[in-house]
Amino acid sequence: MEIVTIKSIEQYDNTMHCYGCVNKCPHSSTHIREREECTGTEFYIWPENNSFLINGILQYFNSINARIISQPIVVIDFNYKNLNYFLSNNWLSKFKNTRLILITDKKMAAIAHYWFYNDTTETVISAVIFHDDIAEDIKMKINQSFMGKITRPSEKKAKLSANEYALFAELYKGQLPKKIAMKNATNVKNIYAMKIRIENKLGVPISRLAS
Repeated sequence: MEIVTIKSIEQYDNTMHCYGCVNKCPHSSTHIREREECTGTEFYIWPENNSFLINGILQYFNSINARIISQPIVVIDFNYKNLNYFLSNNWLSKFKNTRLILITDKKMAAIAHYWFYNDTTETVISAVIFHDDIAEDIKMKINQSFMGKITRPSEKKAKLSANEYALFAELYKGQLPKKIAMKNATNVKNIYAMKIRIENKLGVPISRLAS
């Protein structure tokens, strides 16, 4: 398997701009006057390099007319091309004091579902929008987020366990099953069995994600 170099948070473009009004203030902006004049709802999209996602998701925010939370909303493009970022143990620290909505592709759905249950007290993942969600589901999840509510994914959705996620991260980085087994004092057959379970949940071989 190809060894993958995991990027640090600092290696990604962390710029975010609010899409709530025409001012498009940057996150943590010092432009206080612009923020005071803003009449929209404060939300951001990260990263800002996917124009298809931005154009597709903005339509669902046009109808937001009520919110009870003071935290900004950050929509996260949780797709496999950004996987290196999400393998960082502290990727959530970038989004402290915000509520996150993860938009996941099919390959990343089980990983997004894992992170839904492993957010922090400073960063709340309020919803996961899956690749097969219908328009009404997407609209509901976004509205619920602005109302301070959490939408739990269906239990029918595949989800990696903590042990599966830890193994997945090591395999993705190029660690050999034999070495992982030795490090964890377990049988290599157990590692391969868990690898198969992980790939069944992902719907794709780990090597395909790393290539």
